Amino acid sequence: MTAVLRAGPPTRRSTLLGLAGLGLTGLATTSGCRLAVNEARGAAGDGGARRGGTLTIAMNLDARPVAAQSHQAQSIVWRRLVFETLTEYDATGTPRPLLATGWKVSDGGRTVALRLRDDVRFHSGRPMTAEDVVYSLKRTADPAAITQARSVSAHITDMIADGDHALRIRFGQPVSNLFDMFEMASIVDRESAAGLVSGKEVIGTGPFAWRSWIPGSQLTLTRNRHFRTSGRPYLDRIDLPCITDSTALVTAVRSGRADIAYGVAPLDAKGLSKDDRYVIDLGTAVDYAVSMDVRAHPFDKPEVRRAVGYAVDRERVLNQVFAGYGRASSLWWTDREPGWSRAQSDAYTYDPARARSMIKQAGAGGAEVTIDVIAIPAAQATAQIVRYDLAAAGLNVRTRVIDPVEFSTRQAAGKLGHMFINGYGIADLSAATLVGSHPAFAATNSSHFHTDAYTEAIDRASTADSGERDAAVRALAAYMQREAFSQSVVTTRSAIIRSKRARGVDLTYLGCFRLDNAYRV
Repeated sequence: MTAVLRAGPPTRRSTLLGLAGLGLTGLATTSGCRLAVNEARGAAGDGGARRGGTLTIAMNLDARPVAAQSHQAQSIVWRRLVFETLTEYDATGTPRPLLATGWKVSDGGRTVALRLRDDVRFHSGRPMTAEDVVYSLKRTADPAAITQARSVSAHITDMIADGDHALRIRFGQPVSNLFDMFEMASIVDRESAAGLVSGKEVIGTGPFAWRSWIPGSQLTLTRNRHFRTSGRPYLDRIDLPCITDSTALVTAVRSGRADIAYGVAPLDAKGLSKDDRYVIDLGTAVDYAVSMDVRAHPFDKPEVRRAVGYAVDRERVLNQVFAGYGRASSLWWTDREPGWSRAQSDAYTYDPARARSMIKQAGAGGAEVTIDVIAIPAAQATAQIVRYDLAAAGLNVRTRVIDPVEFSTRQAAGKLGHMFINGYGIADLSAATLVGSHPAFAATNSSHFHTDAYTEAIDRASTADSGERDAAVRALAAYMQREAFSQSVVTTRSAIIRSKRARGVDLTYLGCFRLDNAYRV
């Protein structure tokens, strides 16, 4: 049975053992025998939190320090460990104070006054001040920062520090996704921020400090001795080796070389779901989509782009690639977006006969098409099914796999093939942030789709007040689906295998690790 994403707490630990979509049914039951086994395997009775030791998190992609203010596959695992943000969404999506202690929004949403903590130090020992916050927010407006916060910070007209622990931000227009910016904009040390590009200096205020990074091999973090919370974090060190092969990630956990494996293929995670030494956590929401260059034949014709929506068997992708967990969806955001619509999520259903007819009538039968695919196993497996389905619909298709860094660079520059497949890990944020910030969807996008109507639809979703937001988001979705320069296929969540010897592991609303209270038994 297909499991469907529902709104709810993103921090998912042992409760996820009941998820049918990953084959985890029946594991929540405990008996005296099971409890005894779990105790022997470190599942219970550990005597409480303990200090010291090293936690090893094997991750499927190398770190990318320049992405410190971005929620992307190469920063999700470590960003919240090294850096902190002004606010942080709780499990209900409500913003809560983190580095900010409070805020006041006035002038119809155009002015925001923030109060800051006065006990925060960077890993260097230097106190954090409002000037660091001003610098960090200004940095997000620079395209070089590759951050999703830019869709909001680009509207900032003025920022003024009021002493060391307060500031005021003015916007040229109201913004509906203000707290998405605060969630994304990691506060960086203004004195060393230039070192983020090379990874030479990566200095934040988080519970762990960036100690060393061997590109393509391993990132090492150590306990922040300046952290403001007494006695935290418990761990002395976190090792994050890069292991790109999903099977090798599983092996690393099973052999004890890693405590956690991040980015495991869902089918591989399912293979461990009945082993009571492990927990399957589900992290960041990712939407996988097929996008098209509207300048290139045959995708210069809207009817061919729409035909792709009917040609792709989304349920097959969901079940064969993602083990049934998630939703086969024609929307690029999850139902945590208040304007989410079930009818729009189901807008394009699998209808191969209709797809063939539309492509034939458009005179596109036999057209040669190249699909560029980011070199992530889930995207590659999705591409195999998409290629088969499009060939069945009458197109002559080949795929080309591209390294993640090169793919991201090409996507930002609009230099990908006729089609391209990628996963977008901010599907839990607002539609305005996703569409307004990512080069796949922004008003100036990598599909080269540009119209005044599209720009206006994005602007309405970005500036709508609470009473108008749902309608604005649905209007945006309707326009995107009609023009069909991108076709959402599946919304799923990253799979994380965790040994029960790793305790106190938490995930943020966006699926980043929060390890202030983590320890190892």
